[in-house]
Amino acid sequence: MTKQTGILIMIISVLIGCNQIDLNKAVQGRIKSSTLNLIPNTAGTTPSYWCTWSLQGYAASRDKNANAFGISGHSLISEKLTEGLIFGKNGGALGYDKIRADLYIVYDLGWDIEPGVNFEKEPWQKGRLILSEQKFPECTGMPVERLRKLNEMTLQSGWKGAGFWVAAEPFEYGKNGNKQSLQETKKYFEQRAEWFSEAGIEYWKVDYGAFKGNVEFRRDIAFAARQYAPGLYVENCNVDGPLNDESCPWCGAKVNHTGRFKNWDDGRILKNALEILSFSPVYRTYDVSPLMSVPTTLDRVASLLEYYDYPASGGLINCEDEPYIGAALGCSLGIMRHPEFSEKKNFDEVIRAVRWQRIAPAFPVKTGETNVDTTILTDNYFFKEGETWATWIIGQVSKQCAPARVARGMALPEVVSDQEMPYVICSENPSGAITIATLPRLSSEQGQNYSLADVAINIKNSRKLPPVGVFGIYKSLAITFDSNIAINKVFAQDLAGDKAIDITDLIKTDGAKIKINGELLRLVGLSSASKNDVSEPGLLLVFE
Repeated sequence: MTKQTGILIMIISVLIGCNQIDLNKAVQGRIKSSTLNLIPNTAGTTPSYWCTWSLQGYAASRDKNANAFGISGHSLISEKLTEGLIFGKNGGALGYDKIRADLYIVYDLGWDIEPGVNFEKEPWQKGRLILSEQKFPECTGMPVERLRKLNEMTLQSGWKGAGFWVAAEPFEYGKNGNKQSLQETKKYFEQRAEWFSEAGIEYWKVDYGAFKGNVEFRRDIAFAARQYAPGLYVENCNVDGPLNDESCPWCGAKVNHTGRFKNWDDGRILKNALEILSFSPVYRTYDVSPLMSVPTTLDRVASLLEYYDYPASGGLINCEDEPYIGAALGCSLGIMRHPEFSEKKNFDEVIRAVRWQRIAPAFPVKTGETNVDTTILTDNYFFKEGETWATWIIGQVSKQCAPARVARGMALPEVVSDQEMPYVICSENPSGAITIATLPRLSSEQGQNYSLADVAINIKNSRKLPPVGVFGIYKSLAITFDSNIAINKVFAQDLAGDKAIDITDLIKTDGAKIKINGELLRLVGLSSASKNDVSEPGLLLVFE
């Protein structure tokens, strides 16, 4: 949280007549005496994962930001993916103990590449899809046996299972000038799909390679898995650059510098993405520059939701490492951060989003109506050395834009603020659960900051009022219903914690409306925060 946001919260507490010290005491006192936990203990069904890539990069170079986040030296980074990095002392498998059972570990680029191989010079070395025994010495035997052993090690560490980075090309593609046809490539992946199915593997993260942007290849690999490995999630992507409608070294698309995903390459990138989404179990919105992750990712997700018009229900959208966007808009997650390499301590928000999805799982793109605001917000930032792995944007101002509001399955939220507007997103899950989130803005002058607002959402009356997940910072949150309701109790719980409290006497109810002070939401939503963690609040509301 920024200093400015903290000052604003104190001012708001006075304006709404709430004694901050007494409210804090009330929340803390109730938590100490609580024995009620409203979060399911059973792992969720959403196919989200923690990916090893950033941990590999950090192991490769703690001093060089470019290597640490993967813009150069991919062979060096792939070299670091070993059994010791994941299962050794302080290894990656030890992270996220509260949510391991909800997440796969996706072993990224390097698991099937032998030590010492430089695939920048010999790109045909990618795509072998046979686990390296030298890197994973406990996993010996035939290809299926190796995969099965690594999956068992992953499961024994408490995770959902092992997933794997898959090159968008077969092994030895282009070696000595020989390039397999799409038909030959299809047969290659059909065999590999059988292997992975036999080993009990459930996730493929299909990324870049010779066929990275080829829709026919993406369709073939999805269909091969459907036929030969029915339990395998195939995650496809478009291999876009990190900033919408801006150029990058590997993306030759036409740019118009609008900061909008839908305008990139005159709409061709969005069209390609929508087609891939129509047949893929999971579509990943792809890598972004961390500081501008919110507007870039939000605009990609919003565009996919708004313009998807295929007859098929489509797959899930994976919004990568934006947990509150995923929680609020029904997307799966591809978490990159890990306690062992990140200087910024923001891991609680991952825990909150993943635990919320035990109640409100991710759902396919064509589920209910999507409403997208016509008001577009613009974030600008001057990138300095060390602030992004996208080194070509250092020393210049970058612009990214996204809709001010997005809603799935419900009306757009009402947002009122005398400051710069935040992004506000919400959804009604097929389970009935409601989610609302505010997201921060970014500027060179203020950095990442929250614009506090009075936010209101409408929930249709039903026999049983749905649980509500609330993420971010508010001046106030109002929940309105179609008609008057009788509420006996309102419980609230930090999604990172295990204790719910009764807040009925701390909120305002008026027939068909409930209004909750933003400071109360903040106090409850951070009540189980880890030491020095800077994540924004995330809490569960349950009505009786």
